[in-house]
Amino acid sequence: MKKLFTYSLLSCFLFFLLSPVCAKSKLTIKNTIGADFDELGDYDLFSNTKESDINDNLISENIFSFGNQLQADFESNHLDARVRLDMLYTSASDSDLAFMLAPTGFIHYKPFPQLSIFVGNDFFKQFAIPSAYLAADDTTTKYGRLIAGAEGKDNYIPDGDFAVYTNGFCGGLYSEWNFNLASYSGYFKALAGGTFVDSTGFIKVLDLGLNLGLNDLFDLGFTAHNLLSPDRKLGAFAGLTAIPNLTLNAGFYYNFTDSDYLPETRVERGGEDEFKKQKTKYALGITGGYDFAGIGLGIYADLITGLTNEYIGDIKYYDDEGNLIETVTTTIVRGETVVKYKDGEAKRSDEYPEKAFPLYGQICINYDANDSISCSLNVKLRTLVNASDDTWLSFCPRLTIKLPHKYGTLSTGLHLDMNLTRYSGITNISLPFTYTYKFKKKF
Repeated sequence: MKKLFTYSLLSCFLFFLLSPVCAKSKLTIKNTIGADFDELGDYDLFSNTKESDINDNLISENIFSFGNQLQADFESNHLDARVRLDMLYTSASDSDLAFMLAPTGFIHYKPFPQLSIFVGNDFFKQFAIPSAYLAADDTTTKYGRLIAGAEGKDNYIPDGDFAVYTNGFCGGLYSEWNFNLASYSGYFKALAGGTFVDSTGFIKVLDLGLNLGLNDLFDLGFTAHNLLSPDRKLGAFAGLTAIPNLTLNAGFYYNFTDSDYLPETRVERGGEDEFKKQKTKYALGITGGYDFAGIGLGIYADLITGLTNEYIGDIKYYDDEGNLIETVTTTIVRGETVVKYKDGEAKRSDEYPEKAFPLYGQICINYDANDSISCSLNVKLRTLVNASDDTWLSFCPRLTIKLPHKYGTLSTGLHLDMNLTRYSGITNISLPFTYTYKFKKKF
């Protein structure tokens, strides 16, 4: 009888927590077929790429890629969830993704206004500082997410690991003011076979985030990813929300090292050619744009620049036999990047030019011809100021057509990349194409 009473009490408690979950619920299923830079990673349906090695030998390759992205979203008062399955095939000879099958998703349980629990291996852009939004790129920077990926990692799709996060309280005043707080998180990291990567199988990570805003006036935010590590990443953001159709945000970044917005530098390692992304300790960004809703025109621009010629990196120390003794994470000035002690001699490896800092810019123009046809033009620039040979320029015109009777959406266009780091001239011509269909059900 006592056990029965206990089970009944527990059942009543669970019913109390979960009964509102399905109230005013919505299920959205989205399927995207094809291959596109924005939807399925750095792959288009067809690409012709050119690349020159350290000896200026030209390498040219035709790449065919095809994928499918199936995503289901569930939304209700107390529970949000997403499940996504990415499948991608590519014929690129040097790619590790000849065939990729990646399941991702999360569950966000909100039993009370003051408590939220997140579980998953990817939280996408769901939990982010609003003023960390980049208008031209139409995304929120990973540095602006309240809950980062595993240790703030920058991969589009988790690289064979699984993460479980338990976060602290988020709450506050929910009338005119918005206040959110995400605190301690930890995750298990495992290989596909279930073997833990390290001896303990549990890595502690401290992520902090704070978001404070007044509706229709301003938005402020702060994030800290992997706070207890010497290579922690910080972000501070501010945005103006008082003017309708206007986007105006600014961001300050600390340890801006893992980003899609940094240019590459050609590096020679043992006679082989490698390409390394730039790094900078401090970066400043600003984004803005305006939507001329009456004529269907939108104009947006992003700008992010490094502020110093130093970054946070690793100095590796070796013994006379070439065995790694110690790795120290510290602030490094360009030109003094990696110091190795081997055979009693100190060796320097200058991975990045001195007195050069990375710069990213993008301009996006959107035009809605009517309810069914829209087009856009994106122009992106990534470069090293004072090192003009490390420059990447991209032109991306795009056409989107909504089919009648809600039969889905077609998107195609052209990508032209000029990357002076890899090849002097047009380094990539590619054709993106996707077909997207959505199904929505309210209950």
